Amino acid sequence: MSVRVWRKQTVRYLVNGKRASKGTPGAVPRRERSKRYYGTLRTCHGRNKQIPLTLDKTSSQTLLRRLQREEDDKRAMGVTRQDEERQRPLSEHLEEFRAYLETKDVTAQHVRECVTRTRCIIAATKAKYVDDLDAGRVLKTLSDWRKRKRRPISVATSNHYLVSIKSFSRWLWRERRMPDDPLAGLRRMNAEADRRRIRRPLTTDELKTLIEVTRASRKTYRGNDWCLRPMDRAILYTIAAYTGLRVQELRSLRQSSFDLELGTLTLLARDTKNRKAAILPLSPVLLDELRKWLPTLKTEFLFPGSWSRHGYAGRILKRDLKRASVAYVDPEGRYADFHSLRHTFITSLAKAGVHPSKAQRLARHSTIALTMNIYTTLDVDDLRDAVASLPSLSS
Repeated sequence: MSVRVWRKQTVRYLVNGKRASKGTPGAVPRRERSKRYYGTLRTCHGRNKQIPLTLDKTSSQTLLRRLQREEDDKRAMGVTRQDEERQRPLSEHLEEFRAYLETKDVTAQHVRECVTRTRCIIAATKAKYVDDLDAGRVLKTLSDWRKRKRRPISVATSNHYLVSIKSFSRWLWRERRMPDDPLAGLRRMNAEADRRRIRRPLTTDELKTLIEVTRASRKTYRGNDWCLRPMDRAILYTIAAYTGLRVQELRSLRQSSFDLELGTLTLLARDTKNRKAAILPLSPVLLDELRKWLPTLKTEFLFPGSWSRHGYAGRILKRDLKRASVAYVDPEGRYADFHSLRHTFITSLAKAGVHPSKAQRLARHSTIALTMNIYTTLDVDDLRDAVASLPSLSS
């Protein structure tokens, strides 16, 4: 059987013996051949596939003949693609799943967390191949993690792990690497019954005290590539509490993001959690603070550097809260961490009587239930006016 092998040709552009781009002035093209031979293999599924061979032409032809005979034997025995995928280790599938996630419009952090959680589940269940994925093993592993004495996980964290492994399993089925999805029947648990960290919004007095004490402070926090002065932190907390922006969104803010004349803030799609651009109105209180502070900046970014990583933002806020004599954990066990500033924004909208649909749009939530159930905390006194408006029964 005669087979054809060849070396690939590549055109490189050189300037004074060094590689350069095609459009560089004085660049001279030079054709180079690859050291390795290549050949075309017809798989058992009837597809042509270009594969790398060896450095020698004769051995490359011999190798290609052997590989072609193996593919022909598979075709004669009726080997399917699923049969081949079952022989590959799950680690290879997981790396291809990572590449698939990176092509989607999601953040790098989401890809990293999803792959890491999936790898942890695979390792804990001792799954080596796709046939080893079992719903019972996954549920038992998550149950053991929730009940372990050392660093047990919450129901919410357990749900995050479950969503990751289910997305991987569904991707295997959708790509026809498995005949069915063995984890399709698994459902998330109710995380409300086991919330380990319940956030609380800051009251108006607490927020005002925090900003005033922080502004008057002499403490400056620094990192390798960032510096947050007292005034910077005061403006940071003000923007977070009056816009509801998340930490990563705050880090991406530029001076060009604000239009002080129109009173708007523009967020680019690449900087938001849902990957959608947004134009938000600004409060007059925030506009007054920005008009005073923005002219003092020497950089385009408002808060440059890596201060938003590794929990620095939460730790700095915790120290400023202590300095302002504001409880980090209230008597009910609720936390006032950095994300609580977003809770403060949405709860303030509810207290001001803003319609829920408008609050959802300002919070940029996918569902109104998320806005009202999780991010809105109203006290009994806040609801007293509502029940007072009920009609009277007296004649």
